Amino acid sequence: MANTLIDLDDEALEQARRYYGTTTKKDTVNRALQDAAARLRERRNAFGDHLEQAFADYTAMSLAEQQEYAAHLETTQELLEETPRLDVAWERRRREWAA
Repeated sequence: MANTLIDLDDEALEQARRYYGTTTKKDTVNRALQDAAARLRERRNAFGDHLEQAFADYTAMSLAEQQEYAAHLETTQELLEETPRLDVAWERRRREWAA
């Protein structure tokens, strides 16, 4: 294990200590790092599961449904490219769908 000298946000460290129930700075920081790594693994696994299901759904579509879906993706991609932020793009898309 590496011995590293770093400046820590004392308030955030105290909140993390209470959250994890740890007693030392070392234990708190290590637990937070382990938690972050575990959350990243979970997100990647969930995304992989989502992609697998999306592929299964796509292959179950008829040719016409696949073509309609491709047109939808193209429109969405164009919207994302012309909009500076993702949340703004999705809000515009939702308004279009509601119309």
